[in-house]
Amino acid sequence: MTDVPLSPATVRVLVVEDDANNRLVITRLLKLAGVLSQNIYDTDGDAIALLNTLPPNTVDIVFLDIQLPKKDGYTILQELRADPRYAGLRVVALTANVMRQDIERARAAGFDGFIGKPVDGRRFSETLNRLLTGESVWTVL
Repeated sequence: MTDVPLSPATVRVLVVEDDANNRLVITRLLKLAGVLSQNIYDTDGDAIALLNTLPPNTVDIVFLDIQLPKKDGYTILQELRADPRYAGLRVVALTANVMRQDIERARAAGFDGFIGKPVDGRRFSETLNRLLTGESVWTVL
């Protein structure tokens, strides 16, 4: 939770994704991009409870699936933004809903970026680096 640009070697990533195949893909892409610290979770949507299980200030960016079984990513983002401990956390939407209105909804909700599924592995590293410098990325990979 910092405004300082991050690098793949120093960033601490949390991925909240309920689909095992998508978790595997994002894990491999993060490793290929040089991310050394990542936490990958299958969650029922209680991201704050999940973050509370981790030591304080150990996550810099969250890749958050929009379509989780119990709580959607929009609700989770609202909860994160309402909690002072996580209000400044960079949160990127992950979703298969990639129409223009989906991207605009994510932007209006307050996400810091948007990555469409399936994730394009050839462009992921570049997109990650842009996100780590603080840039908002609104694209379908």
